[in-house]
Amino acid sequence: MDAFCNGRVLNWATCTKLIVASSAVIIVTSGFRRWAHWLLSRVRYHPQLQPQIWDTCDINRADVERFGRQIILPKLGVVGQRSILQSSVLVIGAGGLGCPVAIYLCAAGIGRLGIVDDDEVATSNLHRQIAHSMRRLGHNKAKSLQHACLELRDSATIEVHTHRITEITEAVRLLSSYDLIIDCTDAPSSRYLINDAALKAVKPLLAVSAVGLSGQLAFYNLDGGPCLRCIFPHMPGADAEESVASCAENGVLGPVPGILGTLAAIEALKLLAGPPLANTCIRGRMLMYDALDPTSPCRTMKISRKADCGGCGSQANFAPAVSSCVSCRAAVNAKQSQGLGLAANEMRACLACGERLVIIDVRQASHFAVSHLSDAQNWPLATLSRTSDDELHRRVRQLQAAVNNEFQQERRIVCVCRRGNDSMRAVHRLRAAGIEAWNLNGGLMAFIGATCSAADAPPLT
Repeated sequence: MDAFCNGRVLNWATCTKLIVASSAVIIVTSGFRRWAHWLLSRVRYHPQLQPQIWDTCDINRADVERFGRQIILPKLGVVGQRSILQSSVLVIGAGGLGCPVAIYLCAAGIGRLGIVDDDEVATSNLHRQIAHSMRRLGHNKAKSLQHACLELRDSATIEVHTHRITEITEAVRLLSSYDLIIDCTDAPSSRYLINDAALKAVKPLLAVSAVGLSGQLAFYNLDGGPCLRCIFPHMPGADAEESVASCAENGVLGPVPGILGTLAAIEALKLLAGPPLANTCIRGRMLMYDALDPTSPCRTMKISRKADCGGCGSQANFAPAVSSCVSCRAAVNAKQSQGLGLAANEMRACLACGERLVIIDVRQASHFAVSHLSDAQNWPLATLSRTSDDELHRRVRQLQAAVNNEFQQERRIVCVCRRGNDSMRAVHRLRAAGIEAWNLNGGLMAFIGATCSAADAPPLT
């Protein structure tokens, strides 16, 4: 039998040879493929046999996925993100300022975050301290903020310190183990203590504050810049007659500390990321925010180091501040009230017996409007303190005349406020003008405890 191939006639023997040769090629090819597949599988399971075809950024895959949207920022990049991951920050205060600071720093990848606060979460905190919740009422604020941060990033390293820092040596020891300190407290004594400790520990300090509808932030002790005492040489509130602005007394709109805390987190990340972002920090300037300014809510002013500063100057001679705890303040107030005070139980007994008192409530009008004693007259401390002696006498005579006094004897004047601090200042001012006045020790909070159950207590601000 013959066959045709390219126009030629092939006999059976030739066809047989062609078939055998083709089969051999097929067999050899199939065997090569099986050998190649085996070789590739061995390389796949032995990475050391693979050629180096990837050059990675030394940030693990999980972190690249989490922080990718900020890593691709040209001014941050891989180098900046690595620097953030290797940095440590201590946030002192877990309130309205500390919450956004800690949350954003944790979310951005700070390597180690410390949180300091000895206070407990209260209902009055929740309108501005957004990291806390109803479920954690009564819990320590530092632990509550730690919980919120870990819910956002469970791999974060977060250390909590649940006691108040009151001594300079202790503060220096704590601050020394962190790269940056952020002061989110609201007590002047704490602020000066933290500043002094940061100077001794040679650590940069970012101080942020907010009250009412405004706030400010600035870097201190950074690259030869000023310290807190360069700008504010004297601690406010050191004088018993001087009142210090606070959220408890002056109020605060919830988003205001949120804005200032967020701005502080941005400045902290810029500094810790290193150049070029670090070059844009507000070093040597103070940023001020005013929610009531519709044209320029944010502005900055230059601040500079003072050669004769008592904190960082060439002849520093300051006495390190000591943070006053609640029990210390209570002892000071008790000493100031000695012989000038009226106990809550005593005042309750006087009212129960029908004695008419001239009660002067020295809280701000907005506080007075929420709740007050029935016969009280509102005379805010700020106004009372600025009033002349003659005007004080005239106003007191009017208040006494307003009290139904059929026997015409002078009625006792009792000054009240929330906790008895501002009212004691009012008593000192009245007595300096020759007017006999008394202070309700412990303020309206103590009076509520002496007269009402918790369920019947009126709301008090």
